[in-house]
Amino acid sequence: MGYRKEIYDKAFKLIADTKKKEEGKFAASLAELRGIDKEFYKIELALANYGSQIIGAAISGDSQKLAEIKAECDKLNAQKAEKLRASGLRQPTFYCEKCKDSGYLGGKLCDCVKDAAKKIAFEELSRSLPLESCGFENFDLNYYSDKQDSDGAIPRKRAVAVLNLCKQFVENFPNDCRSLLFIGDAGLGKTHLSLSIVKEISAKGYGVVYGSAQNLFGAAEKEHFSFSGESTALDSLLECDLLVIDDLGTEFYSSFAASLFYNIVNSRLLSGRPTVINTNLGFDELEKRYTARITSRFIGGYDMRTLIGSDIRQIKALER
Repeated sequence: MGYRKEIYDKAFKLIADTKKKEEGKFAASLAELRGIDKEFYKIELALANYGSQIIGAAISGDSQKLAEIKAECDKLNAQKAEKLRASGLRQPTFYCEKCKDSGYLGGKLCDCVKDAAKKIAFEELSRSLPLESCGFENFDLNYYSDKQDSDGAIPRKRAVAVLNLCKQFVENFPNDCRSLLFIGDAGLGKTHLSLSIVKEISAKGYGVVYGSAQNLFGAAEKEHFSFSGESTALDSLLECDLLVIDDLGTEFYSSFAASLFYNIVNSRLLSGRPTVINTNLGFDELEKRYTARITSRFIGGYDMRTLIGSDIRQIKALER
């Protein structure tokens, strides 16, 4: 799973905090039991006293004495366990029995960490994006005309084809997924469809990075010129399972931004990691702004679709 390092750090912390909380509850209940059951308290004191005696017997080499103490301790531990059972108290167990709370199994991240990271990442995305209001089920095709435009194209037919492509992308992810480039004027549903993809892919447990070109490129540029040696922002853009770049072309243009964008597109194509890009720029404008090096990558590695029609946001505003 391609989550940011911060997500995995939070996942490990969530596991540790959950375990600590359970241990705290057990300790409080144990203290309460000591106050209620004096016999239980005496058993614990006796076990503590025997602890120092075991050390002394072991140092002296008195094997018979050591065996007698251990036998007495076994009896006391059995009495203690019986009282714990009777009280309903259970010793805290591992958060994850598979990895014994190490977070790793066979040299790889354990499922407990992956599941925690999935939950955290989805919650963070849900807080920052309107995922609840965006889904394939409420992508309303009625806002697209079923009449031919001046070029002979039918907006609704185009929209149906793009919607089906997005659903297929989600169904196949991460296998056999070509990256997607959505072109079209503002208000034609490009962002809605992209967020619908984000919602479905993140719910499957994959690491998704979503943002406007301005914010994503700006974060990477700020990190680069801070000379801190950190590359967290760039690593996230290159290594996440799915990268979604919204509003390409609205970012401040610079030689660094152009180089960064090429690096992202090229690196992700080479590593087989899908990318979804939205832009209001036409293909010729993309080539003029980012050069043929980028558009040739689009031609070779992306499914490119153009949405046409009237601005749906304006239509909805008039309806209100």
